[in-house]
Amino acid sequence: MKRLVFLLCTLAAVLCICASAFAISLTWNQTCLYKTSASTQLYVLIDGELVASSTLGAGTYIRKTGETIDGKTGISYSTNNADPFYGYIDGSVISYVGRKIVLPSGKTVTVGEALLRSQQALNLWLEMEYGETLNGTYTDENGEEHDIGNEDSGDVELSGNAAGEAKYWKAMSWAYTNNGSETKTVYRDEAGNETEIKVIHMGVIRSLIELNGEKQMVETWHLSWETEAPEEKVLAVVKSPRLSREVSYHADKSDKSTILGRATAGRVVQVIRTGNDWSLVDLNEKGVPRVFLHNSCLDFWSNIPREYSTAKVTINGKTKSKEPIGVRSGDSSKYQKVENVYPGDVLTIYAQNKKWCEVDVNGYHVFILKEFVTADELSADAQ
Repeated sequence: MKRLVFLLCTLAAVLCICASAFAISLTWNQTCLYKTSASTQLYVLIDGELVASSTLGAGTYIRKTGETIDGKTGISYSTNNADPFYGYIDGSVISYVGRKIVLPSGKTVTVGEALLRSQQALNLWLEMEYGETLNGTYTDENGEEHDIGNEDSGDVELSGNAAGEAKYWKAMSWAYTNNGSETKTVYRDEAGNETEIKVIHMGVIRSLIELNGEKQMVETWHLSWETEAPEEKVLAVVKSPRLSREVSYHADKSDKSTILGRATAGRVVQVIRTGNDWSLVDLNEKGVPRVFLHNSCLDFWSNIPREYSTAKVTINGKTKSKEPIGVRSGDSSKYQKVENVYPGDVLTIYAQNKKWCEVDVNGYHVFILKEFVTADELSADAQ
């Protein structure tokens, strides 16, 4: 019995290997029964909402995923026969490009138009699926004869926006796989009990977390996470060497790697690993994996207890106004405003001078004009 099981498992493994070999022998185009009839807007799903990303070119071979959101049809597409990318497009531009052909046995089967351009690829597929091959021509369902092309079965490259978008999502997928997307973070209470939590906003002094299904503000030094960074560099605040509002973050530790987005100056991040020039950080942002920032764009901090006071954002001492107030990444008007806060937002005050307060607020370590802060604990010498 054990020998039979072994033989069956071996046979299954061989079949899987054959199927895998066959799967990679055909290009993406040759396995698709749909393509775009015109250039169309491509949407991606972020935090449950469709967001316009780029244009998907006319003639792009696609597959339908079977999903429909807000009237848009879910599709996947690929470039250079790489892993597919997913999105949503207007269904009216999707054309069916399946072709029915008649095999020597009289059986009618459906293949994609791109597969009919390569006799080598077509016969490989027909041999695997039906044990039959064709020789130079095929007959369609209406009895008409057509030539089979001799196109090389190599990849068909896209260009322009579609190629750029594909490169971006390929790099994003690579970053998820190689960098990881989440950092395991643990909260330790006063009694020493440890609980794994979700970080909502990271702060240098205090952080907003989700603990036991509830949002709670806790002192950051009560948090720990998996990191290879030295103790004095486990936290960092994003900074811009040129005082601009944002800096680029990358999929890998190189200027030549794909830029996945831009981080706003003042953002507090968890540091996972440091190097001579680059550091791997967690932005704690939905839809973004752990990414690399150049060390010149980071101010490093240790995660230790710090004295602080609390306050609220106000206008003329009141919290009822809805008017936004800009905060900056430095204590001078030469620094650009990097984020808006609103009356009533809670501030964690780290330091202050005659004009500015250095604060944690909503995941940023920034500076706010003192005139917009109301707190009982503002020091007398700084007033």
